[in-house]
Amino acid sequence: MMTPSKPFSLQPDLTSYELPLNEKTRNFLRLEQFFSEIQRNIDEKSCDSSRMALIQMIEVCDFIQRVDIKKDLIQELEIIISSFKQLSGNPNVDSKGLTTLLSEMNEGLNFLRIRDYQPGNLLQNDELATQVRHRLGISGGACHFDIPRLYYWINKREVERTTQLNDWMEDLRPILWASKIILRVVRESGQVSNATATNGFYQETLNTKAKHYLLRILLPKEGSIFPEISGGKHRFTIRFYVHTSTKLKPQKCDENIEFFVEHCGVTN
Repeated sequence: MMTPSKPFSLQPDLTSYELPLNEKTRNFLRLEQFFSEIQRNIDEKSCDSSRMALIQMIEVCDFIQRVDIKKDLIQELEIIISSFKQLSGNPNVDSKGLTTLLSEMNEGLNFLRIRDYQPGNLLQNDELATQVRHRLGISGGACHFDIPRLYYWINKREVERTTQLNDWMEDLRPILWASKIILRVVRESGQVSNATATNGFYQETLNTKAKHYLLRILLPKEGSIFPEISGGKHRFTIRFYVHTSTKLKPQKCDENIEFFVEHCGVTN
């Protein structure tokens, strides 16, 4: 069962490298990256950042439609709510905080279940966004001379552009909220252990009777070592490399490397 705890990987002297261990978690992490970049570009408020925010919103809408993310979010929220309900009455759990969290999650879940709510519909039916989308398949196809209307829009007053972007974003916020809370619960359920990579290589077999969501490899920020991680539902492997210069290929590390491995969101 997933239970919340303080995430070990928040320690400031560690860098966390994440590997999703199932397709749903992989998609939720993609959403997180999308929304982080979109919000950063909205907040910047320049003409160029507004243009990038619009393009990224179009991309996230296409992604949402392609993978049916709404269905996956509903399923995972139902699992989390069911798990957390079992914690009611546990003396080691803040009952007031748990009640508040469950109420918030149920409210969000009920909104996602509304049949008429189709995330991204506002942008999908927008004529400017449609025109931009048609040009995105062409390398460099969204230049000012390709789409004069886009060039007109990004040169409008900052407040008008920001208001429009926030209106489009509002239509996506239920998806943003759901993916954030799922990833937060998964990350805060992490179980940390020490590990050693012999000659820069490490492999671990996973318990196939449990459901694994996310793997995190934690290394000191200071240093020149980074991991390449691959894995699935049965096992994962890590190969450590030494970074010297962006001009050169990284070299395989042939030393023993001590690190932390964090298994997140494991359900039995």
